[in-house]
Amino acid sequence: MIMAVLKTCFPVAQVVRRRHPFLKRACHLALWCVWMIANLGRAGDAGFTNALAQAALAAKRGEVPAAVKIYGDAEWTESGNSAGLCVLARRYCDLMYLTNSVSVQKDLADRALACSLQAVKADSNNATAHACVAVCCAKECAFADVRAELDYSRRFKLEAEKTIALDPRQDIAYYLLGRWNYGVANVGLLSRTFVKLVYGGLPPASNADAIANFKKAIELAPDRIIHHAGLAMVYEATGQKQLELTELKKCRDLKPSGLEDQDAQRDAVKKMAALGQ
Repeated sequence: MIMAVLKTCFPVAQVVRRRHPFLKRACHLALWCVWMIANLGRAGDAGFTNALAQAALAAKRGEVPAAVKIYGDAEWTESGNSAGLCVLARRYCDLMYLTNSVSVQKDLADRALACSLQAVKADSNNATAHACVAVCCAKECAFADVRAELDYSRRFKLEAEKTIALDPRQDIAYYLLGRWNYGVANVGLLSRTFVKLVYGGLPPASNADAIANFKKAIELAPDRIIHHAGLAMVYEATGQKQLELTELKKCRDLKPSGLEDQDAQRDAVKKMAALGQ
């Protein structure tokens, strides 16, 4: 946006300066202001990029608190930038894989969700922002009781559907819908009874829908290991061992694109070993 303003204002000021010499000083000032605004914007972008790089180095050294501090400071500068907040939400989620402390993981999940919600507030039409909310709600389920988990699951399903409505190319949204269908279709008897007593029952879901969702995610992003891991998970639940093994092999052979993929790949290798592969 800043560059668009610069491209518009600069030629206009140049013309006015040539045609009206008595406005020369004012035009010089206007051009200087536009240049300053543009460079301030670039400085802000550079500052954010530098903060991300510093936090990444801290994370690589295993200094999770230091990385969290840097990301927390960056939240203030990116408070109105939906795209930047989405990046921070993802970085918080990545840090969850670098600690074994449940309390720290919960804090990181909370921070990621807060960033995601702020990203949606900054731009409600940003499909990635809605996808971030969906991902973060899914992660919050790991720290919730049955009641809160159901609320989060409903929320991440809704956000995944909003994501697809805004951008049907978002593979992560289909992955999350697959997770949702699988989770609801295979909920334990005790949880199902509790949910029925409190909420009157579970919404309709099926393993068939989960398989369709995971296959769509794979169609959009065939190299994402988590998508194949999700499909293998449903095949295991439905007793389709050969299909499960096929997907697990793909998980083993594909190159991880992030920490989530690395984690899914490790789990796949362990499952294959348990199956004698």
